[in-house]
This record gives sequence, structure tokens and C-alpha cells, in this order.
Amino acid sequence: MKKTFFLILSVGFLATLFSCQDEFCLEPTTPNLTVRFYDKDTVENTKALNLIVWIGSGTDSVALPDYVGTSIDSLSLPLDTQNTFVDYHFAILDSVGSQEEISITYSTEDVYVSKACGFKSIFHDVTFTNTTNSEWLSKSEQLSTEITNETEAHVKIFH
Repeated sequence: MKKTFFLILSVGFLATLFSCQDEFCLEPTTPNLTVRFYDKDTVENTKALNLIVWIGSGTDSVALPDYVGTSIDSLSLPLDTQNTFVDYHFAILDSVGSQEEISITYSTEDVYVSKACGFKSIFHDVTFTNTTNSEWLSKSEQLSTEITNETEAHVKIFH
């Protein structure tokens, strides 16, 4: 009797142990703000820059390693889901006085994706403001006030 009970208990335990299927998150997660750089003279053409990009101000600033001295025509910038604003700084590599400060304000909404993915944040009422003027950034154009995906640009910067 004890052997039968132990056998049934063991088979039941092994069945539950190996019957679970792993779930993988295949859905997109919280989107980043996508910024594309364009030629100010030929506005339909993208134009790459050698930039240094950092977030925050003063001693709390942190450089984004993917964007230090890399020639790029677009940026994918994370927004802080715990706040309603973030400040980024852009500077052209090897160009003194080229720093631009960009302020981004927004509201967040958490959306349930699935059991495997959990929640993601989407951003509403996004505003993109250039708070300095070092003259390399001639103008910016905000394309969307909602950030729900990263498949298209949200902001164009002309230089």
C-alpha cells in the first residue's frame, strides 16, 4: 500500500513538473522615443551625425554608451516610466559648444500585454522641446504625441 501510494505520488509530481510549458514574451515591450536626423537643406534625406548623448543633468547625468561617437541617423531613447519628464543632451563629437538640451514631457499608461510579458507602458501627451540653441540643430518637428511602438519616427531633427 505504501509503495502504491509513493508510486502514485511520484508519478503525479513528475507529471506536474514536466507538464508546464515555458512561455516566451513575443510581444513588443515599452517603446522608446524614436528620433531621426534629417538634412536641413534636403529635408527628405536623413543625415548621420557623430554624437554624444547623455541623460540627466549635472552629477546625475549618464552617457548612453550606444550613442557615444557613433555615426547615426536615428536614436531610440528610453523614457522614464516612473516620471513624467526626461532631459536628454546631445553634442556633436569634437565640436565645442554644440550641446543641445532636449526636454520631453509625457504621461504614462500601463497596459497588460500577456502572462509571459506582463505590463508595458505607453506614453500620451508627449511634448518634445529644445531648450538650448547651439545652432547646429536648425529645427525639430514632432510627428506624434502618442508613443505606442518604435516602428516609426516620433520626432524629426533637422541639422
